[in-house]
Amino acid sequence: MDFLLIVPPNITYEAFINPTKNSKTWRHKSSKNYGVLITDVPLGVLTISALLKTKFSANVKVIDFNTIIHETWNHGLEDSFKKWFEETLENLKNTGFKPEIIGFSSLFVTGYQNLLILGNVAKKIFNESLLIVGGNVATTMYKEIYQDTNVFDALCYGEGENPLIELMQANNKIEYLEKSNSWITQNNLKLGQIYTHNFIENLDDIPYLDYGCIKLNDYHYNPTINAYTSIGDKTKYITYMGSRGCPFLCTFCSAHTVHGRKMRSFSTDRIDKELSSLVHEYDINTLVIEDDMFLWDNEWATRVLKIAQKNNLTCFFPNALALYALDRKMLEELHSTGVRQITLAVESGSARVLKEVMKKPLKLSITSRVVSDCNDLGIYTDCNIILGMPGETMVDIQETRQFLLSLNANWYRINVATPLAGSEMYIKAKEKGQIVGDIRFAGYKKCVVQTEHFAPGDIEKIAYELNLEMNFLHNTDYRHKNYARALESFENVLQVREDHALAHYMICKCKKSLGLDYKLSQEKLETILENDPFWSNYFNINGLNNNQNLDFNNEINSVQQLGMV
Repeated sequence: MDFLLIVPPNITYEAFINPTKNSKTWRHKSSKNYGVLITDVPLGVLTISALLKTKFSANVKVIDFNTIIHETWNHGLEDSFKKWFEETLENLKNTGFKPEIIGFSSLFVTGYQNLLILGNVAKKIFNESLLIVGGNVATTMYKEIYQDTNVFDALCYGEGENPLIELMQANNKIEYLEKSNSWITQNNLKLGQIYTHNFIENLDDIPYLDYGCIKLNDYHYNPTINAYTSIGDKTKYITYMGSRGCPFLCTFCSAHTVHGRKMRSFSTDRIDKELSSLVHEYDINTLVIEDDMFLWDNEWATRVLKIAQKNNLTCFFPNALALYALDRKMLEELHSTGVRQITLAVESGSARVLKEVMKKPLKLSITSRVVSDCNDLGIYTDCNIILGMPGETMVDIQETRQFLLSLNANWYRINVATPLAGSEMYIKAKEKGQIVGDIRFAGYKKCVVQTEHFAPGDIEKIAYELNLEMNFLHNTDYRHKNYARALESFENVLQVREDHALAHYMICKCKKSLGLDYKLSQEKLETILENDPFWSNYFNINGLNNNQNLDFNNEINSVQQLGMV
């Protein structure tokens, strides 16, 4: 059987064509800047491919539009990705490949519209193929999907391994899909079918990841790992997920809708053998661990870290680690595994918001202690912050700001609260009529929630201004005279936003403090200020220039013009 697996672009077309001031960009060969598509390895696709090949001897092809765009995009004047999708699938058809089943893996709501367009294109080009969808979007937005299109034969509810095995074994696949409570069809949805998860309880039953179904080098364009300065070689890595599930009830999260709340994991024996095999085959030196809740059991997590150490692997965690589990012993174990940068799930600096609004079991004292321990161990701290939760007030946001000013973390990722389909936040905000925009186009920078305490524009402005204050004007490394590390952070910003005036400004200051030549950086800064009204106005408001003759002798004070101050 020929089986085609497709990963839609994980960004809206508008965000791709017209990236905003606070968005990451990449320069196309045409010299136009486009919004960044994250090129993280699609672990679900690798798992499904391995299962199809191992159990059913299927001939599997993978098209990940997030990677091939860097080589094949040439449709800059279009109003959607449609023509590019058509060209790509027509080229595949012309090779003689005729998939019996086409599976779409859709994890991110920002790729929702792309999924619908791709479904229509695939149905037109491969009109005899069975079209199925898996991932978070299929599980949480199946009603919306079937309201918007009728091209998909079925949507998988929850994890896909067991439902796919049953589908592949069925003599009459359409009949099976209609009767199964693991698959959502237009007909059984109308009939009021009750859908249930069909989890694999023993994850060791899953075959080893099929890295052979992709070209690993294609994922070096814009992986999440690129945003972290502590990783030297960002090319020799593989991505891995050793557990599934999360027992916590955080209102902004929807991970439980697919993997459930009960924790399941590979055995450490399985992990040991698989990682050893991957190290041998791909000559890797870095292990990117994607678990939603890696520290669910510190004893299991420690054994996994020991396996990494045995294979000379440096570990990297793009997903935020639970602070409550980061005691000194665990931090030291992480440090022994080469971890020099860590993402922390801080989320808020307001105790009330953490407890009452987010339902997150975290005390601010734990956050402060973890950051302090990381500073002591030489681990760079990168903190996730969420602003604009329904129920949050401007007073709460000001408390968060004051807490962050005292925290001394190295970097802060200030995100706008996004009501993810399936999350408690989404359900309650929808019931109260607080969602005023389309969540399918929100991402984590655009606010689509309005409450009695704030409007969407208020939160977007505050989030961006707080980002500029905490990461640039009040940068911890710069204030503590760690100029080399601060310089590395600011230069990293320019890799994804080359016109970031404040990054250029801080680079000048760092180079001056280090006795380095900063003339070229200053020239670039002055060019931006001459041509960009936003940055020119920002610098004037905050007293960062003097008649365009920039003075790098004065130390920067915290900005006082924030909308929330």
